[in-house]
Amino acid sequence: MHRPRSEPAAGPAFPRLGTSSDFGAAEFRVLIFAPVGRTAELARQALARAGLGATVCQGMDELCGALREGAGAVLLVEEALSSMSAVRLLAETLEEQPAWSDCPVQLFVASSEAPSPPLAALAELSAGRSVVLLDRPVPPASLISVMRAALHNRARQYALRDLLGQYEEARAEADAANRAKGEFLSVMSHELRTPLNAIGGYTELIELGIRGPVTPAQRVDLGRIQLSQKHLLGLVNEVLNYTKLETGTVEYDIEDVPVREALEAAEALVLPQARAKELALVAGATERSLSVRADADKLRQILVNLLSNAVKFTHPGGRIHLDCERAGECICFTVRDTGVGIPEDKIAAVFEPFVQVRSDLTRPQEGTGLGLAISRQLARGMGGNLVVESTPGMGSVFTLKLPA
Repeated sequence: MHRPRSEPAAGPAFPRLGTSSDFGAAEFRVLIFAPVGRTAELARQALARAGLGATVCQGMDELCGALREGAGAVLLVEEALSSMSAVRLLAETLEEQPAWSDCPVQLFVASSEAPSPPLAALAELSAGRSVVLLDRPVPPASLISVMRAALHNRARQYALRDLLGQYEEARAEADAANRAKGEFLSVMSHELRTPLNAIGGYTELIELGIRGPVTPAQRVDLGRIQLSQKHLLGLVNEVLNYTKLETGTVEYDIEDVPVREALEAAEALVLPQARAKELALVAGATERSLSVRADADKLRQILVNLLSNAVKFTHPGGRIHLDCERAGECICFTVRDTGVGIPEDKIAAVFEPFVQVRSDLTRPQEGTGLGLAISRQLARGMGGNLVVESTPGMGSVFTLKLPA
C-alpha cells in the first residue's frame, strides 16, 4: 500500500480511455463507494464532466461484485472500511484477480501518515496490490488527475492481458504444429523402414544364391545395394529417434555404468570406419573402477555419434582421441579430432536439428544433421550436457559431462 504525503498535482490530461474500442465500458468505469453525505455523487459528476465513466455503489458487497465483473479503478473513502468484514472482503476480492490484473484502488483518508486500524489491516492483507492512500480534502482537478493516471495504468494491464492471450494462442499453434510434425515424421519413418528392411532381406537372399547363380559382377552390385539400404535405414532411424525425443516418449534406465566398458563398446563399433578412412583411433587408459550414472545404451549411442562425426569430418591420416576422466562430481568423456573444425559462427548451431557444418548442396558428408541434436538431448535427459570447442582447420573437442 502506497502512502504519498500529499495529493498529486493536476498534470496534463491523459487520453480518454473510456472510449477505447479495445475494452468494454465496464472494464473502464470507476467504482465509487463513499458513504459520507453526497461525496460519491459529487465525485461521479466531476468524473463525468472529465469524460470518465463512474458507477456509485451502495455497499462493499455491491462494489466487490462489480469489481469481479471488471473495472478500471476503485475510488473509496476511509469510512467505507468501517468494519473488518468490509476490509477482508475488499482484500479477498483484490487477491482473486488474475495474474495480469491489479485494479488501482484510490483510498482518500484523513491522514496517510497515521492510518486507522482498518487501514493498517488492509495494508497487511493487500500487500503488493495497487492500493494508494491520498490525504483529504481532494480538489476536483487533483481527483481527475489521479483517476486518469489510474485508468491509464489499467489500460496497460488490459493491453498486457491481450498480449498474453496472443502469446498463448501462438504457443498453442506452435505446439500443435510440432505435434503434427512429430506424428508425420514418426509415421513416415515407420512406413519407410518396412520397404527398406524388405530390400535388405531380398538382397541377402539373392546374394546367397537361393534365386539362382550370382555372378561376381552381380555380387558387387548387390553389395552396393546393401550399403545404400543400410545408409537409408540409418537415416530413417535417426529421424525416428529424434521424433521420440521431441515428443518426450524416450525412457531412461539410469544405473551405474562402468566407464571402460562403455568406451570399449563405442570404440569397437567405430573402429572399422576409422580404419577404412586411414584414421588413427586412440582410446585413453581408464580406471576399471570408474563408473557413471547413465543409461548404458544411450551413453553408447552418444559416444558412437561423436566418434562417427569425428571420422566423417577428419581427413585421411588424421587422429581421433577418446578419453575420459573424473572432474569433481562429473565424468567427462572427450572426443578430440584433427578434422576440419567448426567455424565460430556455426558453433552455436551445430546442436540444432538438421544442421551440418557444410549446409550447401555440395557438402561431401552425408547425413541428416540430427546426430548432435539427438546426442545433446540424450545427455540432458540423463542429467548431463554436451559441449564443443573447435578451431577451423585444427579440429574439434566434444565433451560429454554426466554425473559420476
